[in-house]
Amino acid sequence: MNGGGAKGDREAASRTGSDPGVRKVTLLVLAASAIFGLALVVIIPPWQSPDEPTHFEYVKVLASGDPPWSPRSDPGLQEEIIVSMDRHDYWRYLRLEEPRPLPRTFRGTPFLSAAPSQIGKNPPLYYFLASLVLRWPAARSLESELYRLRLFSLFFTLLTVILVAGCAGEVFGRSSPLVPAATAAAAFIPQVLVIGTSVSPDPPINCIGAAVIYLVLRSRTNGFTPARTFLILCLLGLGVMINYKGLILLAVLPVVLLLHFLPRRRGAPAPARAAGWTGLVALLLAAGYAALVWYFPEVARVFIVRLNIFSSTLLDFLYGRVNFRPGYWSWFHGELFKSFWLKYGWLIYELPGFVYRFLAAASGISLFGVVIFLGRSAAGRGSPSVRRRETVTTLIVFAAAVLVAIYLFWGLKGSTIITQGRHLFLVMPAWAILFTLGWSSLFPARWARLVGYGLLGGFFLLAAGSILFFILPTFS
Repeated sequence: MNGGGAKGDREAASRTGSDPGVRKVTLLVLAASAIFGLALVVIIPPWQSPDEPTHFEYVKVLASGDPPWSPRSDPGLQEEIIVSMDRHDYWRYLRLEEPRPLPRTFRGTPFLSAAPSQIGKNPPLYYFLASLVLRWPAARSLESELYRLRLFSLFFTLLTVILVAGCAGEVFGRSSPLVPAATAAAAFIPQVLVIGTSVSPDPPINCIGAAVIYLVLRSRTNGFTPARTFLILCLLGLGVMINYKGLILLAVLPVVLLLHFLPRRRGAPAPARAAGWTGLVALLLAAGYAALVWYFPEVARVFIVRLNIFSSTLLDFLYGRVNFRPGYWSWFHGELFKSFWLKYGWLIYELPGFVYRFLAAASGISLFGVVIFLGRSAAGRGSPSVRRRETVTTLIVFAAAVLVAIYLFWGLKGSTIITQGRHLFLVMPAWAILFTLGWSSLFPARWARLVGYGLLGGFFLLAAGSILFFILPTFS
C-alpha cells in the first residue's frame, strides 16, 4: 500500500487524534518560522521590499486622519520617505546612480514611478488596520513605524502557517508526520518569509486565503452548515476589502459548492436544494456589493477598475492586439517559478541557477507523485479515503484557479508585466500540501515519517541557507 494515502491510515489517524510528537514538531516549525521572520525584519533594509514605500504612505495617510474611503496622497510625506530611502542606500541596492537632487515625489523615483501610489489601487481595510498600529503609541521615526508594520505582517504570516497545519491535518490526519512537513513547505519557502515580513496587504490576504481553504476543507468533510457558510462568506468579504486578489477566492466558491453538492451521496442535498443555496450565496454577495457601491463608491471603484483591466487585457489578447516578444512565455514561466521560491530586493537578486534547477526537479517529482495519486484514486487502487480524495480535489481547484488568474491577468499583458510568484501565496495551503502529497505518494505508507521529516529538513535548510548565504550578505 503506497502513498501515505491509504484509507486505513487516514481512519486510524481520525480515531487516535493528534499525536503529541507530531504536534511538538509542528510547533517547532512555527517557532523557527517566527525566528526566521524576525531575522528578516531586521536584515532587509527599509524600503527594500516591493512597493513598500507606497504601501507605507497609504498607511501613514490614514494614520494621520484621512478617511479610509477617500484618502489622498501626501507629497510632503513622499518627500520624507524618499529622504529615508536615500539614507538607507536605496539607490545602491538597486544598482542605480544616486540622483542629486533627490526626487520629491514617487513619480520621479525609479521602481516607484511605474506605480507611484497604492491609494485608489487597493481596497482600504488592510491600510486602516495597519494605521491603528501606528497610532498607539506614536513612533519617533519613519523607520521605527516601518518596522512596526513589518511585525504586523509577520503576525499574519504566522497565522497563515498555523492554518496550513490545520489544513494538512484535514488531508493527512492530525497524527500524520506529513502535517509538519506540509507546514514547513509553507513556512520555510524563502519568498514567503520575505513577502511575509514586508509592509504589504499580501500577508493578511494570504491569511484570509488559508482560513477560507481550511473552512472549505472542513465543510467538504463535515458539511456546509449555515454557521460555516456564513463564516466563509464573512472571510471572503474581508478578503476583497483587503486586496483585489480576494476576488479569485470569491470566484472559486461556486466551483467548490458544485463539487460538494452534485455527487449524489448519502446525506447530500438534492441538486435543486444545492442550486438554491448557491443562488442565495450569490444574492447575498450581490447585495453586499450593491451596498458598497451605494455607500462607498470610491472603494467600489477599485474593483471596477481591476475588472476593467482584466477584461481589457483578455480582449486585447483575443483580438491579437498584444505583441509577445520572442521567448516571452519561457521567460514568464521561469520568472514566475523563481519569484515563487526567492527573488528579493525589488526582484533584482536571486539564487544561483543550480538552486532553481534543483527546486524545479523537486517540484517535478512532486507533480509526478500527485498524478500517481490521482491515477490510483481514479482506478480505485490503494484505497485512498473519500475524505482525502475530496480534500485533494478541492486543493487542486484552488491552486488551478490562482494559477489561471495569474496567467490571464498578468501573463497576457506581454512585455509590460513584472512577474511575481508571490501572488500564488493566496492559496499557500494548496501548494504546500500538494507538494508534500506528491512526494509521499511515491513511497510506501510505512515510510511516511521518513518522507515527512526529510521534507521538513530540506525546507529548513533552504530557508536557513537563503538567509545566511544570500540575503544577509547582500544587505550587509
